[in-house]
Amino acid sequence: MRRKKLEESLKESENKLRKLFINAPVGIFRASSSGELLDVNPEMARIAGFDNYEQVPPSIQEVSLRIYVDPDSRREFFQQLQQTGYVENFECEAFRKDGKHIWMSINARISKRLSSEAFEIEGFAVEITPRKQFEGLLEEYRLAVEGSEELMAVIDRNYAYRMVNNACLRRHGKGRDEVIGKSVGDLLGMHYFQFIIKPYMDRCFAGENIVYERKEFCPGIGTRLLEVHYHPLFYDSRVEKIVAILRDITDHKKAENELRQSQHQLRQLAKYLQDVREQERTEIARTVHDEMGQALTGLKIDLGLHEKQLSRHLPDHNPLFATTRSMTELVDYLIKFTRELVSELRPSILDDLGLAAAIEWYIEKFRARTGLQFSCNIGTNLDALDGAIATAMYRIIVEALTNVTRHARATSVTMDLYAADQALVLKVADDGVGITRDRINRTRSFGIVGMRERVLAFGGTIEFDGRPGKGTTVSARIPLAGKSR
Repeated sequence: MRRKKLEESLKESENKLRKLFINAPVGIFRASSSGELLDVNPEMARIAGFDNYEQVPPSIQEVSLRIYVDPDSRREFFQQLQQTGYVENFECEAFRKDGKHIWMSINARISKRLSSEAFEIEGFAVEITPRKQFEGLLEEYRLAVEGSEELMAVIDRNYAYRMVNNACLRRHGKGRDEVIGKSVGDLLGMHYFQFIIKPYMDRCFAGENIVYERKEFCPGIGTRLLEVHYHPLFYDSRVEKIVAILRDITDHKKAENELRQSQHQLRQLAKYLQDVREQERTEIARTVHDEMGQALTGLKIDLGLHEKQLSRHLPDHNPLFATTRSMTELVDYLIKFTRELVSELRPSILDDLGLAAAIEWYIEKFRARTGLQFSCNIGTNLDALDGAIATAMYRIIVEALTNVTRHARATSVTMDLYAADQALVLKVADDGVGITRDRINRTRSFGIVGMRERVLAFGGTIEFDGRPGKGTTVSARIPLAGKSR
């Protein structure tokens, strides 16, 4: 009777252990040192890539020889078992049944020695593939952070450093143990921290992304200009830490200032050349008008006198009369051509009557030459314009209308010119093919470049808006403050 109860109790215990074995959330196995699989539970079968643990073959000697991705891992595993009788947290990369790689952590021991070389093993395994992947990702981030030339740090709500990269340590000439756990004030000076840095950090702890520039003294290299970025790290909707990224922009700012100064000097040079060119055009126009105009006028008078002299002594059908009239017509053409040349070089109406009159004169010529429909609205408050601004705007309008004639294939043009809000405003629009962005940005579009430089010389702006099949609009604005005459 007692024996029967013991047998029943033993059987019940075996059933409990079997249920535990089958339902365990970790892989459990028993195997021989030769590779014969004695027993596995369902979780172990799943880890190995089998749908059902009953599908696992009874002998996996061949499998065990190639289950390890790295054969050295298998040798190390059995070497530890032979030396100590057990292994703990042994991590290895293994093949699944379908050939995919997984990572496992194994704890095992020798449960029975059959001889000096043969033994049985029992243990359990846990798949750690996700953890290994995460560790790999963390390592990539670590290498990226440590290899960055930008200064990076993580700062907690006590304003203490929790992490710094190598660039930050090198910049301050400190070891990692001299920085981690220390406050920003300890490293950079409490006064500097309280009045310069802390206000920005407090805004970041309130949830803002912060970007600002500050000067900072760095041992060995002196004062540097830093561009500082603070990014909040949220934990349960509360900012617990700040990621600080600092970029040394000292050399960049120096190069930027030098480039800006160079651009300013080039723009001043361009303005000077424009002024010199305009002055030369004025001088040439005056010289042509005075010298050539007077000479041609005198020549025409002399030809008229010569024709009168001929009429006294020769009959009307004499060939000399035809030659004289032909010469007179040629002189008239040269006088007209000279007048037009002078107007192109520098229209005297611009100096005598102002910008509005000069534009109206030019538009009449433009209408007659092109046959385009032209709608023009010119403000009445343009008489007091500075001469340089008036000249610049006149040249911009001429260039804009020249581009319409050459490229737009338009049928109509509208133009508005007026002074408002201390600025001279121009808008020229056509209904042509529309200028492309490529042509606007092309360095060899000298007309556009010239218009842009004329406007920028006075601190103004100009825009070119082209729409395919709907035309082009040129909008310019030149400040007038302090520029009236």
